[in-house]
Amino acid sequence: MIRYVRFIIISMIFTLFLTSCVPVQGVKESKYGENDPSNKIIIEENLEDREMVDGYRIKVASTESMEEANLLEKQIVQAVQEPVYIEFIVDKYMIYVGDCQNKEEANTLKDRLKLNGFTKIYSVPKRVYKGMEDQVIHTTEAADITVTETAEEPKFEKFLGYRVQIGAFKDESKAKKLKEKVSSEISERVYVVLAEDNLHKVQIGDYVARLDADDMKEKLIKDYKYQGSFIQKSWIFISDNSGKNSTGKFYIQIGAFSSRENANQFDENSLKTLGYSNSEVYENEGLFKVLIGAYDTRADAETAKQKVIADGFEGAWILEK
Repeated sequence: MIRYVRFIIISMIFTLFLTSCVPVQGVKESKYGENDPSNKIIIEENLEDREMVDGYRIKVASTESMEEANLLEKQIVQAVQEPVYIEFIVDKYMIYVGDCQNKEEANTLKDRLKLNGFTKIYSVPKRVYKGMEDQVIHTTEAADITVTETAEEPKFEKFLGYRVQIGAFKDESKAKKLKEKVSSEISERVYVVLAEDNLHKVQIGDYVARLDADDMKEKLIKDYKYQGSFIQKSWIFISDNSGKNSTGKFYIQIGAFSSRENANQFDENSLKTLGYSNSEVYENEGLFKVLIGAYDTRADAETAKQKVIADGFEGAWILEK
């Protein structure tokens, strides 16, 4: 009996030893495609290094409340996908849009904004950021991750927006370990970003509006106890099939409005009258988006988008939902 007990104890110890020798498996499978930048280590670009030139921005509104300014920012970027700049002057928050290199670009952006319900606007001479020569995503080696095959690889575009940072490490392996942990907890993209000082920053999300970044920061602090989380303005990467619960259908977004009434009026007066019988108003995150579609393939949507642009809707872009 004693020998039997000894055998059982020795077997348990040996089993525990073998188990402890097996490497701990983190998140090894990505739901994003092989070219998704979150599968790489991103090289951080210093926003202060951007070259500035004489140009124009579009003054959209002024408000006494930062909360209202942030809401306007969200409405604008959802509508025209252009960077928004909020400046506090004297006692008001001034909301400007775009980095127009010349008067022609400014007039085009004004027309796009007017189509989306922003009417009391005007162009203002400003120092603006010079247009990017390319849309290259600077990365180092691929992360240690297995990528799930996707039906169609998305195309990514750089955009000025926000991420939520939860940590920074000199040791790259520690940053990757935190990324794996967070990726197992949330469905947002998680990045390892290499800064100039060789710190590996762990950042979450690609948010074009600060309100969305604020929501994620609060969630990370409250639900996941990442108490040091903060928002960082940076280049983000936007793809047109990054939505959750996607149906695999492609749509063309023409605009986004804060009220359903304005969205419906735009749909009826500007689209239905031109023969777009497949247009619809879609509510998402407190905004009412005017869409045309659906299309089964991106190629079909691209063909339709060119017609939409020819009809005067230059701010149209493709999304998948």
